[in-house]
Amino acid sequence: MNGRMARVKAVKAGPDFTLDIEWADGSKAKADLTGLIHSSKHFGAFAEDEKAFRHVKPVSWGDGIEWDNGLDYSANTLKELADEQKPMSGAHLAEFVARRKLNNAEAAKLLHCTTKTLRSFFKLKTLPEYVAFAVRRFDNDPTIFAAHYRPVAVRPRGRPKASARS
Repeated sequence: MNGRMARVKAVKAGPDFTLDIEWADGSKAKADLTGLIHSSKHFGAFAEDEKAFRHVKPVSWGDGIEWDNGLDYSANTLKELADEQKPMSGAHLAEFVARRKLNNAEAAKLLHCTTKTLRSFFKLKTLPEYVAFAVRRFDNDPTIFAAHYRPVAVRPRGRPKASARS
């Protein structure tokens, strides 16, 4: 998040525990609450009563959303959940690598893949979720990046210069 409070302007329940959200700034998002519903004691009520999930609305001032059964969810947490679920493209990964000034070997090591796999990721319209998850963590938290980054020296391509061989 950018430090500003998220505000929900409108929300509508979709199929399979999804929500279509319109934010106060006019942007839109989709959030899938399946994981929350199946891992939370309180929100688990929706797994037993799917119709109750459909009765959702923004709370006053758009600080969150609420259901008729009394459950609520904050707008900031909802925005974080929706942002986490957004697809990420290979172009975004390439921007991350360039912004961090990583060479391909360093980026591949960071993501525990080969450089060939990394280069194939750059071309994808949608990255695998585990790659998007890792890139978001490294992008949003410098400490997490520092904990996992290891420099990799890359040898220059081609034959060594004659002066280096003697």
